[in-house]
Amino acid sequence: MIYKFSVFAYDSDRFELIDSSGEEVPLQPMTKELLYLFLQAGVGQLLTKGTIIEQLWQGRQVSNAALLSQIKTLRAALNDTEKPRQIIATVHAKGWRLIPEVEMVRERSVATTPVAGVDAPSSELVGEKPSIAVLPFRIIGDARSPNASFAEALPDDIISALARLHMLRVIARGTSFQFGNGNIAPSKLRTALGVDYCVSGAIELGGDSLVVLIELADTRDDSVVWSERFEFDPRAVHEIREHAVGRVVHEVERQIPRNEAERLRISASKDLTAWQAFHMGSSLIYRRGISNIERAQAYFTRAVSIDPDFARAHAALSHTYWWLLLQRTLHDPGDAPQLMRQSAEAAVDADPDDPSANLAMGKALSLGTQPDQAPEWLERAIDLSPSYAMGHTQVAAYHAFAGPYQDAMEHGALALKLSPRDPMRYSTYAAHAIAQFNLGDIQAAAEWGRRAQSVPHEDLMIMVTALCAVFLAGDKQEAAQIAGKIRSVFPTVTISGIERSNPAMGDQVRPVVQAILSANGFH
Repeated sequence: MIYKFSVFAYDSDRFELIDSSGEEVPLQPMTKELLYLFLQAGVGQLLTKGTIIEQLWQGRQVSNAALLSQIKTLRAALNDTEKPRQIIATVHAKGWRLIPEVEMVRERSVATTPVAGVDAPSSELVGEKPSIAVLPFRIIGDARSPNASFAEALPDDIISALARLHMLRVIARGTSFQFGNGNIAPSKLRTALGVDYCVSGAIELGGDSLVVLIELADTRDDSVVWSERFEFDPRAVHEIREHAVGRVVHEVERQIPRNEAERLRISASKDLTAWQAFHMGSSLIYRRGISNIERAQAYFTRAVSIDPDFARAHAALSHTYWWLLLQRTLHDPGDAPQLMRQSAEAAVDADPDDPSANLAMGKALSLGTQPDQAPEWLERAIDLSPSYAMGHTQVAAYHAFAGPYQDAMEHGALALKLSPRDPMRYSTYAAHAIAQFNLGDIQAAAEWGRRAQSVPHEDLMIMVTALCAVFLAGDKQEAAQIAGKIRSVFPTVTISGIERSNPAMGDQVRPVVQAILSANGFH
């Protein structure tokens, strides 16, 4: 948000005060917070001493001299040192108020070039992508320890990794690190930076282990959205940075849409912006059943109809067509293959560096007429975002069928490391099962198949994978139980329908699968 007043403009997104020449006016963070308080209060609204202390110092006892010093510093930056005041007036014995009118301008986060003859969607309809700030971590223990550097190194890595997702407006390190060691209420950070979320944490030094505490908070209500405790060997420097950063990135990508959708449900908002529709759809992706996928599809369709340049929404829409194609025994796929490819192409056209767009293109190609081109796009997705758990899962699935099978195991293991409690981890388990089968370890394949079944899901090919794995391992009774579940979820399923649902099934595997399905009562 841009606040224009007098000859100045305050950009709450960039945390900058700009003068009439377009130059940034240097200010300390607390002075910027004070200015933002006045701008949010509005013209003529009284800001009392108590209000300012509560917001800037969180109610701590401060001297009148400290408060007056901040007022004086702000007035000097605004060239408002002479009487009568032109910008900040004193209300005797009560406080201060803002004098000039304030114009608020909401600007789109990403500038787009208008297409001739086509009006760009309004910013009000598009909405804004969520914003996030990452703070330097607190140090608990000996600050002279060689590992104390992690307090800034980890957050710095997290900032870079989050920026690669292309789904958040990430505050630059130079701005967010002005807030010291993270001892600040999330809501106060929202006042200062205008962000929706913040990541903070602590590094516990001492003993035989290094403990990292990380928290994702919603700045609008100071609620904790996600938190985790990691414990490492202090000597495993690379593992600490890779694992902790990867987990944060994955959880931010998963938890923020879910939290945004929950807030929308509570507010019962019907007039959704493109970003709000995207969050609602994303929250349904992790739920079981075709009805939830179809509802998600409707939300994503709304998002791209509002903003045709919304790469993430195009990619998510392509995913829904991809999922439905894998369950094609339920319905006539109709034009779903074409729509899946078109949505993936639209995502790449809108943002070729968005990892989800590249992943969507790889998945579309893997089910289309050019499966040999899929690996390049899948690999590019994880090159763009090495902490992209869903990307690693899809790479694992591809190599589980096409080889090298060991690559499937490695990418699957990394996906599970990045997201050990992912509600869709059954896909990664199934990829392990298929890879182990192709490597000749039937018992290991069966164990991974059982793991896939232990996670609630209604994915046809995952259940078929588990059925084949445990049957080949000799557990006919468990195989029959899985077959019964398949029939209960997909009552009209046939062997030919299952084959259509898995175009990656090789000619050598096909007769084996047919025989197993036939032995379990499928026709």
